[in-house]
Amino acid sequence: MSTDVRPNADPRDQRLADLEAQVARLAAQLAARDARIAELEAALAAAERAAKRQATPFARRTRKPDPQKPGRNGGQGRFARRTPPPQVHVEHHVPLPVCPTCAGDLTDRQWHEQVQVEIPPVEPHVTRFCTESGYCPVCAKRVRATHPEQISTATGAAGVVLGPRVKALAADLHHRLGLSYGKVADLLNEVFALPVTRGGLCQADAALATLAEGIYAELLAAVRSSSVVHVDETGWRIGELAAWLWVFTNADLTVYTIEASRGHEVIVEILGREFRGVLVADCFVAYDAAALRDWLQQKCVAHLLRDLRELTQTKHGAVQAWALELMTLLRDALTLKAQAADVRDPAYEAATAELEARLDRLIAGALRSRDADRARIGRRLDKHRPEILRFLYWEEVEATNNRAERQLRPAVVTRKTGGCNRTKDGAAGHAILMSVLATCRQQGMKILDYLIALQQYGATPPALAPA
Repeated sequence: MSTDVRPNADPRDQRLADLEAQVARLAAQLAARDARIAELEAALAAAERAAKRQATPFARRTRKPDPQKPGRNGGQGRFARRTPPPQVHVEHHVPLPVCPTCAGDLTDRQWHEQVQVEIPPVEPHVTRFCTESGYCPVCAKRVRATHPEQISTATGAAGVVLGPRVKALAADLHHRLGLSYGKVADLLNEVFALPVTRGGLCQADAALATLAEGIYAELLAAVRSSSVVHVDETGWRIGELAAWLWVFTNADLTVYTIEASRGHEVIVEILGREFRGVLVADCFVAYDAAALRDWLQQKCVAHLLRDLRELTQTKHGAVQAWALELMTLLRDALTLKAQAADVRDPAYEAATAELEARLDRLIAGALRSRDADRARIGRRLDKHRPEILRFLYWEEVEATNNRAERQLRPAVVTRKTGGCNRTKDGAAGHAILMSVLATCRQQGMKILDYLIALQQYGATPPALAPA
């Protein structure tokens, strides 16, 4: 269409047409920008959902700009050769009379030594137990002898059983290291020539868990009387139903339980209503229930530092300065506790009082802030005010909940590879065996030896619960 102005045309009509064309162009640009904004918001929402997925709860959101290189740092001791085993089973001497390239004579010939440590081919070790039985007229029943190394008295069709070491190794591979029953069966068949099925391993674990029920009860009693307990939870499944795997741990022992609830009732059931220690946890709402109101708690400082770090990356000005100041305060508190020789020292008490005053000032400033994110963190700090720096007053209380999170990681591996549990009985047995294995690891006990002693008639495993 021609845009020439006719002689008798009204200039206002031409001006109106120009404005309408400009509005149309602006509307098209605005629509394109709205579409782009919607696309970016969808991408951001997807990234946030991915960051919060239980499948990767420990993944970093951003890479470190200067990650630590693997291996030992320079100056950290003298590099020494690995000490060879004291016994050498096979020795080979390989002379070199001539040059392998041109067959010429060699001069300055020297011998070089290398020690190769290898696993020998493994064959199943079979033990036959021939035991005697007889009828006792006094007891009016048939009695039978047992050997101390036996783990079962089955005979006939069930008279060939897996030994205690096989069952112990399979339980450790599945419940602590996260291998599925299928992979454990393949490993035993390939390495040890043991034709084991997944169903057989599952039944063996169920029997082993039954034997460990008394030990699990002792661990429950011990964790209830502990002065400090770290707690955390992660998603789980029992068959097709949603569930939660809980961990209660400290420096000496670990107790797992798998429940259908993520509520505070689980905490009360495991620790008891009369728990008098310090509960180290994050700010999940279950730990704020009325039933736990009188409990002493320490909120995880690492979670708070992570939220403040995100705030410094998205905010500017006064809000960013406030977050940085609060991060500095928390790090000062961590340093003070790490360097303290005695929490009753007057200088330590004065430094603690100064940190408390700084924290009160920062919380008061956040509560008056018009920034929604700063005010939200301020309200959380105000709500948990006594539980932020409690670790400064208890020598055995840690500032973070990393101990519980570390104990959850093996369970996360099992969730990925083994598909959680199919039945309630399987979930209960899994919790029992994980608790025993994790506690053995914490106390420096050999896991296989402990589980073997648990199964054999003539052995008694040492107590795991602290005296």
